[in-house]
Amino acid sequence: MTDPDWNNLKVALAVARGGSLTRAAQLLGLDQTTAGRRLTALETQLGTALFVRSKTGILPTDDGRAVIEYAARIEDQVTRLTEGLANAEARVGGVVRIMGNTWMLERMATHLPALLDAHPALEIRFSGRLPPAPLHGEPTVSFWFDAPHQPPEVSTAFARVPYSAFAATDRPPPPTDWVQFRDDDAAGPSFSREMQRRLGPEARVRLTATDARILISAIRAGLGHGVLPNCLGDADPALTRSGVSVGRIERVLRCHVTSDAARLLRVRTVIDWAREVLPDAIGAALIQPSGRNRV
Repeated sequence: MTDPDWNNLKVALAVARGGSLTRAAQLLGLDQTTAGRRLTALETQLGTALFVRSKTGILPTDDGRAVIEYAARIEDQVTRLTEGLANAEARVGGVVRIMGNTWMLERMATHLPALLDAHPALEIRFSGRLPPAPLHGEPTVSFWFDAPHQPPEVSTAFARVPYSAFAATDRPPPPTDWVQFRDDDAAGPSFSREMQRRLGPEARVRLTATDARILISAIRAGLGHGVLPNCLGDADPALTRSGVSVGRIERVLRCHVTSDAARLLRVRTVIDWAREVLPDAIGAALIQPSGRNRV
């Protein structure tokens, strides 16, 4: 049997990442008929079904997973070859997606000019979508506090970010009233559960939200005290440190990246840039990685 056509393998890879043939065609810039024909040709050549339909979308079979892993390795080899052949000026090029909380991405964005001026062929795509997020074709670096990594990602402790309790400067709320980050779906320990434990049974949570900007607006309005990153609360003249003690709070920010993506020069460049800018951007204290755990 001849080796599978790379164009057909790309369709299988895109179906796995997009969750449907329609999304795969969009990712590859093909019409759905062409994408379907290529997938059928691949299954015919291999003599096996690669995907089955379910209530949640298209899922790979056991053979399909093996083919997807094979295609991903080829994609990685092609990408690394392309980067290796680039000239010195444009060596760091291509797309890197950075995922994280919107408030953090907003502050990181102010530091992007130096990175992109140094690497004109590099394109950064920010995404504030909460995990788990669907896989895309571009290599991704994610920065999350409580989210578990999604295999084949590797998760590494990256930095400590200080938080404090804040209240409205001119509308101090009752000491029992609070607004909180919502992470009810987090697996294992979560920030909201830890804060509920610290606040005790008398605390009354008036609002939960996944976006720091919503919490800031609620705190400004006097709806309640709220725990925020120091870099956000201290920068807002309408907020002041709350008189209610919640103890010292430092959240560990973790970097999630696949081992294949971490080998790419553009991804390593972005991670090094994040190490450089996060102390200033969000007041983070970097966690020095061991040689084994460094990403």
